[in-house]
Amino acid sequence: MNQLQMKLENPARMEELKPEETLRRIGLQKNHILSDIGAGSGIFTVAAAKITSNTVYALDINEDMLSLIGDKAKQEGITNIETVKVENDHFNIDSGKVDIAILVTVLHEIENKSLFLSEVKRILSNAGKVAVIEFHKRATPVGPPVDNRLGKDDLIKSFKEIEFVSCDGFDLGENFYCLVFAHTK
Repeated sequence: MNQLQMKLENPARMEELKPEETLRRIGLQKNHILSDIGAGSGIFTVAAAKITSNTVYALDINEDMLSLIGDKAKQEGITNIETVKVENDHFNIDSGKVDIAILVTVLHEIENKSLFLSEVKRILSNAGKVAVIEFHKRATPVGPPVDNRLGKDDLIKSFKEIEFVSCDGFDLGENFYCLVFAHTK
């Protein structure tokens, strides 16, 4: 297990994020197609693949993380995960294909949020939802410096620009929160 994987799969972090429980709470169902954008070591990808019988896309810029996810899927006999390398802020997924996109502690690291969120919007179906998990914008035991974090109001404003509105939100322990967005149309 490499250092990044140990950080992402730290037992305390896993207990706080509760991947399977969180995915069910945001509405993932057996027939949905999910895209885990910035999938990292695949904690949400693997959990999603056990809930839905449809395709789960694991997107990341890091080939090592995508290989790790592929290895996990093989070890667990999971056949509905498709790994996708992200290049130049383009997701190699057909437009309108995804029911739920999830971004777990990714958005605060993206420089051009407008371009990135437009690409998220492009891959979503008209009834699609986006779930964003980020660090609270205050000092917490783990996470980036407070100045680098996105507050809930920041997220709501960014999604409003691409015609999405917050339709649900909840805290995940002392470090994280989740906001769920849907098309305003």
